[in-house]
Amino acid sequence: MTNRDVPSIDRQKAPPVATELNIGVPDPALSPGRVIGALKTAMVLIFLWAGFHWGDSASWTVGVPMALIGGALTLFLPSSAPFRLSPVAGLRFAKFVIVGILRGAIDVSRRSLSPQSLQPGCLSWRTHLPQGRPRRLFAVAITLLPGTLTAQIEDDMLTVHALDLSDATRAELKALESRIAEFYRLDHTEMVP
Repeated sequence: MTNRDVPSIDRQKAPPVATELNIGVPDPALSPGRVIGALKTAMVLIFLWAGFHWGDSASWTVGVPMALIGGALTLFLPSSAPFRLSPVAGLRFAKFVIVGILRGAIDVSRRSLSPQSLQPGCLSWRTHLPQGRPRRLFAVAITLLPGTLTAQIEDDMLTVHALDLSDATRAELKALESRIAEFYRLDHTEMVP
């Protein structure tokens, strides 16, 4: 085989090699938006620290550096397209959360007084929310529904532990999923089939 038989590779036109997610290596093209996002995260962490440790001045020697490190760590997370959040849907979701917490507390208290009404178990729920923030918010918000807890998440399947395995629990999960889709302004094309 001669050199003429070997195809040459134009390295400038070669397609990029697909690699796995490189968490731990910052994105080489840090946009100003990502840096601003990291600074915002650090500020939120500082405000949270202030809320918990305002009177303890010695704690600031630990709190401020940790908040800055926490903000900087967001630069190592994979970038994602920003979501278009709906403020009105956000207020509706906040109301839903507050009512859900109160309903959950009352419902679990009532059921604990009459354990024969409990039908506990796990149910599988396939979410149609896209990967990332909407799906994570859904998994966390499930715990706000009366007597429910997200036990496992694997891709688009969630295992939900519930005190009541009736259709009412499934209806509440569906309503919660719809509220989160509305909050993130997701249309049918952005939902997972």
